[in-house]
Amino acid sequence: MQWIVFDYAGVISLAPPEHAGALLPQTVGVEPERFWPAYWAHRPPYDLGAVTAADFWREVCGHLNAPADADLVEVLVALDVRTWAHINEETVGLLAELTGGGTPLALLSNAPIELARMVDERPWASLFRHRLYSADLGLVKPSPEIFHRLTARLGAAPRDVLFVDDREENVRAAEALGIRSVLFTDVAGLRADLARLGLSPVAGARAGG
Repeated sequence: MQWIVFDYAGVISLAPPEHAGALLPQTVGVEPERFWPAYWAHRPPYDLGAVTAADFWREVCGHLNAPADADLVEVLVALDVRTWAHINEETVGLLAELTGGGTPLALLSNAPIELARMVDERPWASLFRHRLYSADLGLVKPSPEIFHRLTARLGAAPRDVLFVDDREENVRAAEALGIRSVLFTDVAGLRADLARLGLSPVAGARAGG
């Protein structure tokens, strides 16, 4: 059985539209040029599940010398989830084609708890037989251990998994463990990669028939 494992942000979800990406800095009251470096500097422990959303946002706001009371933190958590909720409908269409052709799918995402639970509630989430998130596992990509955990959950050998991610460091880490991987740029490119590997929805449908 050949599994295909998808990343979430940047593969299933789109990069945040400009208006959505502007909401968080505006709410904190700082320029985007100051906000985003602080956001990403403090993000790894949050994705890992090592800190709560409130802790994360207090760290970010403290870095920016911006006040952060409980009400503001609640708003920031909701806005943050919405920022990453813009879906690439072409990707979702491909997921549906793959499952329709009998290809088993899984999701592996660096995501904090709040984002993970939002993804779980989306209608297309049921297309995945397994959904693994960094905050639930206490592991983040590109750690080799998260890929070991993935293959164990799937009950699959690395050679029986294809991994799709938009970050080169994650793709290279998976490849180093014997997992075939493709770097996602757009759906057209992914379709071409799947066809090259004999894993396109059409090929899957023929194999299943």
